[in-house]
Amino acid sequence: MTDRERQIRDRIAGDPSDAEALRELADHVGATRDRKDEAVELWRRYVEVVDAGETSQALFRLANAQVQARRDPEAIEVLERCTQIAPEYAEAFDLLGELLRRAGELEGAIVALQRAAELDPEAVRPRVALVACFDALGRQREAGAVLESIRKLGADNPALMALVQELMHRRG
Repeated sequence: MTDRERQIRDRIAGDPSDAEALRELADHVGATRDRKDEAVELWRRYVEVVDAGETSQALFRLANAQVQARRDPEAIEVLERCTQIAPEYAEAFDLLGELLRRAGELEGAIVALQRAAELDPEAVRPRVALVACFDALGRQREAGAVLESIRKLGADNPALMALVQELMHRRG
């Protein structure tokens, strides 16, 4: 345990509801490779003590910690709660869609990814994942339409245009 961690833990011992100290400790512990599960538990505690206006961000941080700890099913549940609380949180919908896609829940992934793309019209990542979902479901026309929207986003971006070309090549 580092001196910094000991200081933060002392603060928490003095005030178990010190949200700032819990956040700092969760960040600190989460940066260590073999302490991901401990970080998840610290983020859970943080969610419990954070001000109501910060709950959605806290839930998002918890979900990210769960992903790092390879606890995707738990992260999906947390993100579903997060998106109910904050239906404008594009990043939460994006991560939820990606996790659902990885879990094979493609229809749910499509709903979440479409919401992420709607909330952040410049975001490419949810659109790329949408192409993969639509292709996996055999919905080529919808995949092509999303691919075209990515192309339009990247008209002035050579890297994005290269991505579009790669996706088109993979799709045949």
